[in-house]
Amino acid sequence: MASARLAAQMIISKFVDHIPIHRFIKQFERQDVYLKNATLIDLQKKVAEKLTPLFELLSQKVRQSNYLQIDESTIKVMGTGKKGEAHKGYMWYYLDPKEKILSIHYANGRSQKYLKEHLGNFKGYAQTDGYKGYDYFENITTITPLNCWAHARRYFFTAFKGGYKDASKVVDLIAKLYELEKTFTADTAIDEIQSQRQKYAVPIIDMLFEWARKQPILPKTDIGKAITYFLNHEKGLREYVKNGELLIDNNSIENKIRPLAIGRKNYMFAGNEQGATQIAMFYSFFATAKMQDIEPYQWLKNTLENIDDYPINKLEELLPVK
Repeated sequence: MASARLAAQMIISKFVDHIPIHRFIKQFERQDVYLKNATLIDLQKKVAEKLTPLFELLSQKVRQSNYLQIDESTIKVMGTGKKGEAHKGYMWYYLDPKEKILSIHYANGRSQKYLKEHLGNFKGYAQTDGYKGYDYFENITTITPLNCWAHARRYFFTAFKGGYKDASKVVDLIAKLYELEKTFTADTAIDEIQSQRQKYAVPIIDMLFEWARKQPILPKTDIGKAITYFLNHEKGLREYVKNGELLIDNNSIENKIRPLAIGRKNYMFAGNEQGATQIAMFYSFFATAKMQDIEPYQWLKNTLENIDDYPINKLEELLPVK
């Protein structure tokens, strides 16, 4: 029987501090406490089972938002491909940047069907990169797609580094859009943000697209790729100026992917799809806790100590949300 303190310490060590289980075991061995790998894996499973109803509530809150930033990242998963080989699975990230809550869902693919499965009846704005699968939103009347200016800038910066000097002019103009965004604070009224964008950002954006439409498309070149991406996503790139609540890019969700990238380096892969689903859930809770300035160990320990006896109709109170 493991205490809530031990369970919380093990889960936090793995998913917040990125310490693989075998190193966690070594730490305890130095104190003459001997734990088995299989025991801790089973403990992780039991903790996940306790937290699953809470994760469903978190995912439900995310779907109730009217503005989500969406991205996906890969994870190696054993037991789903050829014997002895890892399958490339995907973690789908759904961030509500206004309420600062995140839900991550594991899927064994990257097709549009997972967007439909994860989002349910979501209505509002969906901000993404240019991955073809996100064209799904173009056919959903209740969802308004918008794109990320950081991705557009990245393509032109790559072209500049590759020798296309005129791309620097585009990068500089996009930088002016970001300079405007830096003038806004948490106290700036939504209407004021929209007004300032219409006054100062729209003329720059018009200038950028006018320039892009005049350029010859050079296939298979960095500048050709940059201009093609830019023109293909014009509607989505323009969308943010129409609503002061929207962000210019989805860098905030890309930052939430970094802990998974660090974890991948340390424990390499998920043992099976059930493990991948658990990983998604734990990262969802801890990323949300970080955005909410909630200490993850105390939150998890207290939650594990109370969740069994907590009234089901009040379970949402246990979420790492202030």
